[in-house]
Amino acid sequence: MSVQDPLRFGLEDDEDQLQQDVPLDVDEPDHTSPSTTQGAEGGSFQEPSTSAAAGVTEGNVREGPSAHFISPSSYSGNSRQGASSSGIQAVRGHSLTDTNREDLGLFGTASEEVLGVKSKPLYTITVSDPVKRSEEGMIPGLSSSHYDYLISSSSTEQRTRVEVRRRFKDVVALATLLSTKYRGYFLFPRPDKNTLEGQLGATDLVKSRVADITRYLNHLASHSIVGRGEELAVFLTAPGNLLNSLEWQGLSPLRNGGLLEGVARLPSQLLGTQPTLPSTTEATLNARDTNDLLRRFREMGERMRQEFGNSAPHLSEKEADLRNKKANIEAYLAKLSLASRKAEYLVKEFEGQGAVMGDLGMSLIKLANYEEAEGTRAGPYTDFGADARGIATESRRIGTAAVRCRRLARLAVSHLTEALVPLHDELALAPAAVAALKEREAALLTEHLIQEDREKKQQAAAALEEAGATRFGGNPSKARKFAQLENEIASAEAAIVAAHAEYEKVKSRNEEELVAWQAAKSADYARMSTSVALINTRCSERVAEILQAALDEAPQTLG
Repeated sequence: MSVQDPLRFGLEDDEDQLQQDVPLDVDEPDHTSPSTTQGAEGGSFQEPSTSAAAGVTEGNVREGPSAHFISPSSYSGNSRQGASSSGIQAVRGHSLTDTNREDLGLFGTASEEVLGVKSKPLYTITVSDPVKRSEEGMIPGLSSSHYDYLISSSSTEQRTRVEVRRRFKDVVALATLLSTKYRGYFLFPRPDKNTLEGQLGATDLVKSRVADITRYLNHLASHSIVGRGEELAVFLTAPGNLLNSLEWQGLSPLRNGGLLEGVARLPSQLLGTQPTLPSTTEATLNARDTNDLLRRFREMGERMRQEFGNSAPHLSEKEADLRNKKANIEAYLAKLSLASRKAEYLVKEFEGQGAVMGDLGMSLIKLANYEEAEGTRAGPYTDFGADARGIATESRRIGTAAVRCRRLARLAVSHLTEALVPLHDELALAPAAVAALKEREAALLTEHLIQEDREKKQQAAAALEEAGATRFGGNPSKARKFAQLENEIASAEAAIVAAHAEYEKVKSRNEEELVAWQAAKSADYARMSTSVALINTRCSERVAEILQAALDEAPQTLG
């Protein structure tokens, strides 16, 4: 009788034979196949492919100062698959189906049991069904293609479900409109446009974009102000092409020409033949949202002088406090990156434990197959055959328990990564909060520069008045120059009033958002910490129960 190596037994056999003894979803753990993505601060981990409606990204890597964060998704590519209720089958008389159903509900409401159910936003939004479209390009004979997505939304107030199709360009238009009309609010950043194209294939890119758009829109819907705004409502309900919709065009602010018009206007401003003061409308906008290049250059230079020079402006107590809070948020962002790496390590620990248990279970089940085959060859009435069958029974029982522990660990990883979503949302929102606080600083800078221009013009007007520009019969050119300065001073006064009102509005929004963000952050962190603790505890307790049950059966089997 030839004796085979028990460590190799079954590896060359048909997979059908192995499936009779091994659960369908507990194949050999693969530690090399998952692709890895770059996380915060260079950490790499594997991103999953999960439900788009849950807002989970796949392989989502972000770049840039406002989006250096890890996507809120599972670190394990197969964690969701491990949650299937049909995964474990009966293993030689040991049916695990019922107990696995208990495992599936083990972590489902971990935080809700302690902290209650989180309040729902006005809209529930899902993105699905990406379709590739072709259209004529700018050059005759050439065509371009894009994907549009089916966006379904249901309102908790109207209880209706609306479906529209939108392309990514429409999402960009929504983000641009919101950044202008809701200046000072902490708006969740929109998905990047081309970051992933060089790293993912077309299919993965579309899947990732579906998840990113879902996440973005649902975060907008959960905002207390933006979620009830007309802009999001029109985006979700306007039929047909969004940019051609009259409702949407009515919401979009009027532009004073493009960048080329600003370039043509710049020489005249430098020569003094065109006014350099912003209008009352322009004074309420960030310089980057106007075509006034001279104003952009002046504000950028003044900002650099204040930041790197020794000419810090005199600030009110509230303004100084808000700037200190902005610095604290920037420091907080660095701590979030560290916390994200630790969360990655925690999830990897769970995955590692599950992989070890899976390897152990697979080895024991293969050993059981080997011993059972050897016992059959030896015959049913020999001592060697009886011992081999006993070893096979015990190996299969312990291996089955180990495989189930692996399934439980994978299920825990799935829920653990969902529990850690608030951490990744904070990584996304913290740079947006810094950007919103900088909007207030930009509004204050605009007001100060207009005040400086007014003071200079008042001094010039006073000098002309002393030179006799206002005397009857005086120099006509000086009289015209004085009248022009008076008009410009009046325009500056109006612009200062508008700029100050905009600054106060943005400051008020910043203060409201800081309070709301702190409250939401405390609640989300409490929910996250409770969920992680309960998942860890329940997983450990259930693993102990499974292993203890396997040990309790040992004397009965051996006897």
